[in-house]
Amino acid sequence: METVRSILDSAVPLVAALAVLCHLCWIGIRRGWDRMAGLDRLRQSVVPLKERHQADTEALLDLNCRLEEAKNRLGAAEQRVQQIQRQIEALDRDPPVFLHVLGKPGSSRRRFRAEVEFDATAARAAGRPVNPAWRYGNRVLVHAPDLSAARREADHAFPQKAGYKVYFHAPVH
Repeated sequence: METVRSILDSAVPLVAALAVLCHLCWIGIRRGWDRMAGLDRLRQSVVPLKERHQADTEALLDLNCRLEEAKNRLGAAEQRVQQIQRQIEALDRDPPVFLHVLGKPGSSRRRFRAEVEFDATAARAAGRPVNPAWRYGNRVLVHAPDLSAARREADHAFPQKAGYKVYFHAPVH
């Protein structure tokens, strides 16, 4: 048994060394064969292509996301344009209203609203030209400390002798 053990003790390192040598030979032959067959060059050319494909895919996904966002913004803008067009059409159907502002706003001043009319027939009879704005509604917004001051300002700007009539409403707060 001792002889078998001594043979095994001397044979195991020899078998192990032979196995390592065979493995190294196999790796060398495989690498050599790969190089000879052009697989190394093919692998080196495939790796950048994979990276480029991945980058292109990410860029495409980003562009698709931006496209969806742009479509959403476009849809919202189109809805807003349609809404504004409806408002413009509604305003075109209504006659215009002219607003005349008198005085300057301040902390001690209140706002008073009034309607102004012009007697165009009397002006035409007197031979004066009539502004076409007086065919439509004319409103006055007067900034004054009280109603009597607002009436004085309105009478100064639109005198009754010249054919104007001013009708005040309740004060605006």
